[in-house]
Amino acid sequence: MDPVMAIVLFANPWSMEDEKTGQRREGVTVEYVISENLKPVVNEDGSVGFKPYKESLHISKMPQVIKVPGIYEMYYGFSNIKGKPVMKLQGMKFVSEV
Repeated sequence: MDPVMAIVLFANPWSMEDEKTGQRREGVTVEYVISENLKPVVNEDGSVGFKPYKESLHISKMPQVIKVPGIYEMYYGFSNIKGKPVMKLQGMKFVSEV
């Protein structure tokens, strides 16, 4: 799957204990807009501007976060969630500062 260009607005590593299993879970919250620039935009549905996406990556992906805000290539893949394929963010590559 080809990468999608996005502006990463926020990234935050997190760690918590799973209440059901007691196991430690770690990840990186990433918030971004799918665009290479922030020029005004009118969307197909009549809305204007950008709606941020929020996803979580495995903690091992934190080194991929170089500078924020920044322009990144976002890589997606399918995960099996409750028996259904769901497209999820798998990784990202820094391209440039905004």
